Amino acid sequence: MQFPWRRAVAGVLAACCAAHSTSFGQEPALLQIRIIEGEGAVHTVGTRASQALVLRITDESGRPVPGASVSFRLPDEGPSGTFQTGLRTEVASAAADGKVAIRGILWNRTPGPIQIRITANKGEARSGTVSAQYLTEPTASAKRSGEPTTTAVLPQIKIGPSRSKWTILAILIGGAAAGGVAAASNRGARTSPGAPPSSPPAAVALPSVTIGPPSIAIGKP
Repeated sequence: MQFPWRRAVAGVLAACCAAHSTSFGQEPALLQIRIIEGEGAVHTVGTRASQALVLRITDESGRPVPGASVSFRLPDEGPSGTFQTGLRTEVASAAADGKVAIRGILWNRTPGPIQIRITANKGEARSGTVSAQYLTEPTASAKRSGEPTTTAVLPQIKIGPSRSKWTILAILIGGAAAGGVAAASNRGARTSPGAPPSSPPAAVALPSVTIGPPSIAIGKP
């Protein structure tokens, strides 16, 4: 004698088991890697990255895939660096929201573009991509900071009342005359005793001075 209710119960149990395996035990058929922070960042050679490289791992429907294993690999030569472990490879696991973050990469001293290879896998599903970074040398202005300059800047003199103008004029004329007398004395001192001078000393030319209300302009003699 057959019992129809047994078939019904068996069907219900099979359906429940299938639903359970679909909701909790089924691995994603496809993984997607999306870089959400740090893509295309520019770093100075010889420094440690201050910006994190953040990814999100999802399935074909866009749902996060927690526990997915994500590996990162830096180039073996040329512009490159090392992770905080001191190696060029790093492996991390996706969090409950599917995010993975890598921080503190120490860049080498070779400028140029870098491609960080990224691979994610969960069960039989696997996916890969690359993240573009760039290493640059210090700014050119910093390199030129030690070069000598050839431009001389004269200080500006502010003029007060008219009495101060004549005082400054007298100082300038007196200083120029003193400089001419000192130059003539030096030429006379270099002449040997008893020998007539080769040429008479040149007259000392004083610079022309123009006094205006806002400033003093000193031109050539």
